Amino acid sequence: MKKYILSVVFALFALGASAQESNFIITYQMSQPLSETNDYISAFSGRGFGMEWRQHLATAPLSFGLSVDWNVLYDKTTDQYNSNGIIADGKQYRYMNIVPILAHANYYFNKDGITNPYIGVGVGTYYINQRTEFGQWAVVEDNWHFGFAPEIGVIADVNPSIDMIFSVRYNYALKAGDSVDHSYLGINVGFVY
Repeated sequence: MKKYILSVVFALFALGASAQESNFIITYQMSQPLSETNDYISAFSGRGFGMEWRQHLATAPLSFGLSVDWNVLYDKTTDQYNSNGIIADGKQYRYMNIVPILAHANYYFNKDGITNPYIGVGVGTYYINQRTEFGQWAVVEDNWHFGFAPEIGVIADVNPSIDMIFSVRYNYALKAGDSVDHSYLGINVGFVY
């Protein structure tokens, strides 16, 4: 077991030694629910925030990093609610708080250009809190999901110390517990420091 731990520590030190620079990214995130998530909440949401750290390699146009986002989906509806033996009609307020915590790998096509398009993928966990309110009653589901998030984007050099980022990320959280799988399209705009 010690050999494996030492191998991982050595690999992390080697990765850090070969790294050229790191970036911190703050994004405003908009979300469009898809598939099963769209069946529950269909409204487009402008309630999202994200933070990401990327470490770039000096020898290749690659970066690795971590991100934590928070997206809130909301809808008011009169559709029938039918889940886990609970059936309800009438006005409902539906909320989803989604917190993805992902490890990322990105490939850049024009590292030294004014615009730098990239593709990437994130893998990790999604915490999803789903709440349905009917008057004074509420049904709440909390689950941790495994998921992934392919992404395309572009980083634009607008200032010597700050760049802008525009990206589209497809978030897919697999089934967990009694919950269905969830997916949404994230449209992100932000700053790279």
